Amino acid sequence: MDSTTRKTEIVAVANGLTCSDMADFPVKIVGAVGVNFDGTPVICGGYLGSSWSEKCHRFKNSVWEEYASMKEKRGYAAAVMHNDRLHVFGGYSGSSRLQTTETINVDGEVSYGPDLPTAVREHAMTKINGTVSLLSGGSTAANTYSAKTWYYNHDTEAFTSGPDLMEGRR
Repeated sequence: MDSTTRKTEIVAVANGLTCSDMADFPVKIVGAVGVNFDGTPVICGGYLGSSWSEKCHRFKNSVWEEYASMKEKRGYAAAVMHNDRLHVFGGYSGSSRLQTTETINVDGEVSYGPDLPTAVREHAMTKINGTVSLLSGGSTAANTYSAKTWYYNHDTEAFTSGPDLMEGRR
């Protein structure tokens, strides 16, 4: 089954309205991360069906345009917004799980962040408050799903171990 797609859609969580008449994404992709970047949809990374991508695209003036390039090709990463920067954590490069993190600012400038405690893909990242996010689960080794969680303090750029999940998951 080919799960890559070019179709894009925005759902307004507050009222449930959808915008499905957007321009198609420039390439078929799966496993990318996406955020609302100061009112602008941004999609980064993913798997193109035959290769992994480091490209970020944004939806501006009713078209998708290339916006930035991450330092590494990555899919199945996790991302959160903090202080007007997109923070991308881990993922998969096609040959290995990634332990690196990157940040992207509104101008498309990309820089490395701190390394994760372990290489991981297919995990979740959730903002807890104005300073801390929680990384949970993911795949840390072949055919294994992690029950680990990690708190990430965006101000100190430090990871600390969190409570284990009841079951490993991705």
